[in-house]
Amino acid sequence: MRRNPFLFLLTASFLLHSFTVNSQVARHGMSSNEFQTAFNTNSGSNKMRLADLSVYNSGGSETYAAIWDKKASPGWVAKHAMDENGYQSQVTTQKQAGFRPGRISIADINGRLVFACIFYKTSAAWEARHNMTAQQYQSEYNNWVGSKGYRLVEVCGYKKGGQENYAAVWEKSSGPAAVNRHAMNADQFQDAFNTQYNNGFKPVRISAFEVGGQSRFAAIFEKMNEGVYTRSAIAENNYQAEFENGWGIGSKLQHVCGYNVNGKTYFAATWMGSGLSSSDQGFINDKVKKYMDDFNVPGLSIAVMKNGKLVYARGFGQADKSTNEMVSPNSLFRIASVSKPITAAAIMRLTETTNLKLSDKIFGPSGILGDYCAVAGSCIDKADAEKITVQNCLEHTTGWTQDAVWKEYQLNNTDIIKWALKNYGQPNTPGSQFQYMNFDYFLLGRVIEKKSGQTYENYVKNAILSKCGISGMRIGKDTKAANYAREATYYADNNNGDPYDLKLTRMDANGGWVARPIDLLLFAAGIDGLNNRPDVLSAATISTMHTVSTATDANNYAKGLNVNGNWWMHNGCMPGTLGNVCHFANGISVAVLINTRPRNDDCHWDGMYPLTKVIAESSVNWPSYDLF
Repeated sequence: MRRNPFLFLLTASFLLHSFTVNSQVARHGMSSNEFQTAFNTNSGSNKMRLADLSVYNSGGSETYAAIWDKKASPGWVAKHAMDENGYQSQVTTQKQAGFRPGRISIADINGRLVFACIFYKTSAAWEARHNMTAQQYQSEYNNWVGSKGYRLVEVCGYKKGGQENYAAVWEKSSGPAAVNRHAMNADQFQDAFNTQYNNGFKPVRISAFEVGGQSRFAAIFEKMNEGVYTRSAIAENNYQAEFENGWGIGSKLQHVCGYNVNGKTYFAATWMGSGLSSSDQGFINDKVKKYMDDFNVPGLSIAVMKNGKLVYARGFGQADKSTNEMVSPNSLFRIASVSKPITAAAIMRLTETTNLKLSDKIFGPSGILGDYCAVAGSCIDKADAEKITVQNCLEHTTGWTQDAVWKEYQLNNTDIIKWALKNYGQPNTPGSQFQYMNFDYFLLGRVIEKKSGQTYENYVKNAILSKCGISGMRIGKDTKAANYAREATYYADNNNGDPYDLKLTRMDANGGWVARPIDLLLFAAGIDGLNNRPDVLSAATISTMHTVSTATDANNYAKGLNVNGNWWMHNGCMPGTLGNVCHFANGISVAVLINTRPRNDDCHWDGMYPLTKVIAESSVNWPSYDLF
């Protein structure tokens, strides 16, 4: 067996220790007892097979990563937390029962070797060896593969007494053409991957370990047509993001190996299959990366829906530059004014379930929010203030030209309304002139609370989001320290505003939500009037919501949506955030969120909308599956 190179390196992000997609369960960061509990849960009563198992050193502790799936397989038995003698005893015992070692993982835990193994049922002849130096392994390999016609089915490198050691299994059986490499450093591993991949050989087994403070690799490559991609040196906090990015293109995690180098935990892993061809993936990657380069974007998450089915979801770049945490399809972002169609849908829902009408007045003796102008001098423009209707707020035709939502952050919701009415007149008569105004939707949030008897956030969650299948959206926090788990860090571009000098709790209804692009697509499917997924509003109400305002300069603006014959959408931007969700007439919907507001992208029209448009109108052969 020649010592030659391999691999495709990348890193990704991880906060949770368990995730389930594509009929798979993957967990890492488990103690021995936690693994046993997970095993009982996932494999008890033969629910799922244990597809892969890795033991590794994390912070000086015996730690496990595992994959379960529903793929049919021969009989199998799994053992973990074994010492060297225990492993040898199990090999002897399982051989008598007709099982051979299939997946071997060995870790040095502070000088103590820990073995884990999955044994597979087989009738073929086989041989297993461990405690071999690199030279001994080469000799055994030459004997079993070169002389006796066996094939290598498992290899595991590990450190013992500070030295490089190997365990391996050979089986007398047929199989695809294979190339096997060991004793590789990281560069040799990368080179081997590139060479073998170009020759049609894909990695089916990667063993990564540490000797002398350096990473070492062994690998088995097999000839196959199916798409495989591999990642190595995945930082522990990026393992989940890498897993989810694979899920978002229809790939399944096949193999994972945890390892420790200089006190830091890493993973090597392989994925198999994809819903998109390499050329289609390359097309999307090129467009996204060009946008990110052109607009200096740290991190971006994108999702694509076709006819109500989620067909693509992926993160690019960094969610947090200081920790190099990667973006994944499940990273959370502030969505800014993409919140407005959500608020509009909640208002429209109230017109179906309560006595709310779009013609109802906001202020005045019979106004929904009360008679704010009753006391003399409390309203600078009492006559026009009391003309404002729910529809005026939805269509940005309240007559205001100054936006109170950004002012007097120390005031509560009631007092900022009083302050606005006292300090801002209405140069335009309500209903006559379109003027985009965040405060209009802030007021709608208060209308929702008044008519529903719930907080704005709770009503929207209960009446709209949950009915769209969305469970993880919530109103954002004002400070970085209060960010939610898996929420991106927000960055100013050229000092165009401090992302953490905002009052998101005030901006709940006009720009306060935190979400994934996947959530935005689920919401879009709930108000599209199509039959692919259930709508949260009636057809008539959706039609009203999509009806463009007749006010001067309204252009395409309806009620919380820009509506054009070829698309309907809403964008959002504020310091640290830019986002867009757009449904196109061809049945494709695209949602994009980033963690900066580029100084050279005017809220999407100069950059993000062309990105969504070119992807939506491309010739990409979207898969038929549904990742929702």
